[in-house]
Amino acid sequence: MSTDKIEIKLTYVDDEYVDLSNMSVKALESFLSVTNSLKNISESVSDQFTFTIKNGSAYASVNGLQNDIGNIYSKIDEALKGESTDEIVTSNLRNIQKEIQNSVFKYQFFYGDEILDTRIRTAKKITKKRTKQLFENRIEIISGYFNQIGGNDPNYHFDYGNGNKLTIDCTINETEELKEYLYKTISSLVIKKTFEDEQIKPVFEHKSIIEDELVYPFKEFLINYYETKDLIKRLESIYDFIDSLEKKEKYIELFLKAFKSNIFNVSEIKTILVISKSFQEKNENIRKYRDELLKVYESLLIQLR
Repeated sequence: MSTDKIEIKLTYVDDEYVDLSNMSVKALESFLSVTNSLKNISESVSDQFTFTIKNGSAYASVNGLQNDIGNIYSKIDEALKGESTDEIVTSNLRNIQKEIQNSVFKYQFFYGDEILDTRIRTAKKITKKRTKQLFENRIEIISGYFNQIGGNDPNYHFDYGNGNKLTIDCTINETEELKEYLYKTISSLVIKKTFEDEQIKPVFEHKSIIEDELVYPFKEFLINYYETKDLIKRLESIYDFIDSLEKKEKYIELFLKAFKSNIFNVSEIKTILVISKSFQEKNENIRKYRDELLKVYESLLIQLR
């Protein structure tokens, strides 16, 4: 069988043959759940795949270059062995496993000559492998009195009095933009890197100045975002947050600038790109920041191949 596709067939439901042109609600819901989960796993590898749905039994396949399809299989294989650190893969493969393990449904799942449905059905609990991290990166908002900028390594300082200062790294170009805020109390959107070794001080990387009226809603969003451990729910929360706003464009600009880093999950960056796409034609800043983030996204996809 071909190795340029991964195939799924739902052949029987309640011992009755499945016909794609005349499916029961139960069969349809299960089939859509499985195919959507396969789509999500595929997108974690690349966005260059195509999908096929054919009649007969309920049949779906993801199609692409052999190397790319092989990468999808490798991610599935890794998750089935309990070695995956990718939440998108493990959570969606659990969804597939749930349907395959349901005795009501008879699924077939193929990659070339390999029958995957048996492995998925009998796999132990599919979970993301825990990795020991020596540090953690998070987007945060910090505020302070901005009283110094410069240095051999570009940075600026917030002064809290009594010798208590906080240093934020930035680029040379950003120092020029920041000068207009000197000697003012401001809020900055940053990436905060904290270390497991508490003796090492956190490192802050500047991403954007944030207007006062935007601070509280965004800060509340970030608190909830990082309290949510499930990546899919995190991505859904970005959509929900943007949908709830009146001043969507200002927040979208902040998201585009904040996530412009290869430290983030490719799915997080893709979500920001998808949300911002419809705004780029009317907003020059969004178009500019989106183009910059797109380069980061494409670079990450190359690294994943």
